[in-house]
Formats: sequence, structure tokens, C-alpha cells
Amino acid sequence: MAKRAWLLVIVGVFGALVVWRQSRPQAPPRLLQWTNVVALVAPPAGLAWERLDAHPAVKEAVQGVDPERLREALEDAGLQGLWVAVSPERAAGAERPLAKRLASGGVVRGLRGEALTTDGLLYVVDETQWPVAISDRVLARVARSILEGSAPPPLGAFPEELTQPQAVEVLVLLSGGRGPRLWRSARAQSIAEGLTTAALAARERWEERTETMGGPLADRLDQFDVEVAFLFDDGTFDPGALSLIDALVKSQHGVAYEQPVRWRYLLPRATRAADTPTDAYRRLFRDNDLPEDSFERRDTRLYRLRMQTVSIDQGSAGSRRARVPSGSPAAAPPPVAAPPDE
Repeated sequence: MAKRAWLLVIVGVFGALVVWRQSRPQAPPRLLQWTNVVALVAPPAGLAWERLDAHPAVKEAVQGVDPERLREALEDAGLQGLWVAVSPERAAGAERPLAKRLASGGVVRGLRGEALTTDGLLYVVDETQWPVAISDRVLARVARSILEGSAPPPLGAFPEELTQPQAVEVLVLLSGGRGPRLWRSARAQSIAEGLTTAALAARERWEERTETMGGPLADRLDQFDVEVAFLFDDGTFDPGALSLIDALVKSQHGVAYEQPVRWRYLLPRATRAADTPTDAYRRLFRDNDLPEDSFERRDTRLYRLRMQTVSIDQGSAGSRRARVPSGSPAAAPPPVAAPPDE
């Protein structure tokens, strides 16, 4: 009888262990590629990320408010990023500790969102090489020259900072007193390549719609500001985290999705114009001939989009404001994103 009782106890313990293991959060595939990550909270099963106490300098920095100090601490420790609890709040001011800003889904300079899940958020160090001041003033002037009809300069003619290999998405936008008129973005392996590809695509699109746009581009270009910006992927929504879209898409974000042969997005201004980020997604789906409830399509990755203007060449009747523009773009087949024009 005693043996039978012990056997029942062993079976019960084993069964409980199996249930416990199965109930633990499993790591989404997007997290598995990251190894050198410090975890502020327990990561999903299968991830051997170090805890915060193992890195005192990082712990001190993430409890402070200086993003540059946090980035330096991560790099000094050989770490790629941080895993934080998800604590969605709409407000994420710069005066709050970085740990709380990250947990709320906020934007922190030097880091970018990688994975957005119900168990936590993964932020990684942003490796983008920004152009030096003298170079970034060149970008919009080069874009205007291409829009005017000139051939793109050879890559060797650009400053070295603009031809360094790095994966980027560059946006070229024409805006006037009433806001954005036409824009295109291009994904490329250097800033210079992305700039020329996006500018050529914008010129081609205007030529396709000359009558609708009010005449030849050469006759109207001087009226517009030419703006150049970088677009950043700031975190992919895990399929189980769709309920967090409204909380984690902040005012600096646009909404975007990617499929095997194309990507589409709304820039921040158009996203803010919607009642909610979820409604912005519905508009994006609708504008691109998808059902409004396409959130759970297996062939579709949903992500947040950030935009950083780096260069403006003002026209005679442009906006005259050095601000971050945005509109309601979707995208064209790679490598150029091609929104419907307003």
C-alpha cells in the first residue's frame, strides 16, 4: 500500500512538472537569434539571458535618465540589448527612469524596439551610422538635383560616411504649404544608395501622375521643400500581442506591415490622425486592398515605424519648418516603398 502511495506521489509530481514546463512562456522565434541580452525580468523559457544584477553599470544606467550612458554601459559589457517587463502607459516622458520608459514602449535614443510581446519587450542597440553634420546637409540637395532630372551622382562622389555598408531605409518627401505632396522610400545597403533610389522613384511617380499633380515636376519643384529622412523598424508585434498595439504605438510611431514581396506603412502624422493605432492599421489594410481584419495573417509581420528627418532643402513656397513630416504612405515592391499621393 505504501509503495502504491509513493508511486502516486511520484506520478503526480512528474505530471505537475510537465504541466509547469508547458505553461511557461515559450520564446517567440524572433527572440532566439539574440544571445547577449540582459534581462530585467525573467525571459521566456529557452533563453539563457543574464539577469540585471550581473551588470551593475547597466543596472545603474537603466535606473537613470541618460540614454547615452545606458548605451555605453551596454556596449562596455558586450551586450546587444535589454529585455524589460511590459507595462503599457501612454505617457513616457524623458524625465522618467529609462527602465520605465522602455517598459511602457517609449522611444529611447540609441535603442530600437526589436520584439513586442505580452511577456516583455526586447530593445537592442541601434547600430545605424549617422552622417556627420556636413554630410547630412548634402542629402536634400542631392535629392532635389535628381528630382530636377539630373543623373544620380556615382556612389564614389558621396562622402565616405554616406557609402558605408549598413541596412537603411531612406525616405524622400516633397512638401508644400499644405503639407506632404509626394514621397518614396527605398531600402538599401548604404545611405547614398537609398537616397538615389528613393529620389528616382519619387521623380518617376510624379511623371506618371503629372496631370494629377498639377503639371511637370520641373515647373513646380522649386515650390516644394525636399526632405530626407530615415525610417526605422521599432519593434515587431508578436501574434499574441495584438491587444498591445494601441498602448505601444506612441505619438512618434507610424504603423507598418511587411509581407514576402512588399511592405506598407503609414507615417506618424497619418497614424496620429486615426482614432487609434488599431484604426490606423485598418486604414492601412484597406488602402492596400486587404480586409480590415488582417491582423492575424500568417504571411504578414506587423511592426512600429519610426521616422527621423536628417536633411531639408527648402523651396520657395514650402513649409519653412524644420520638422519631422509624415503622411499616409503605403509601399511599392522592393526596394522602393511607394505610398498613394495626397
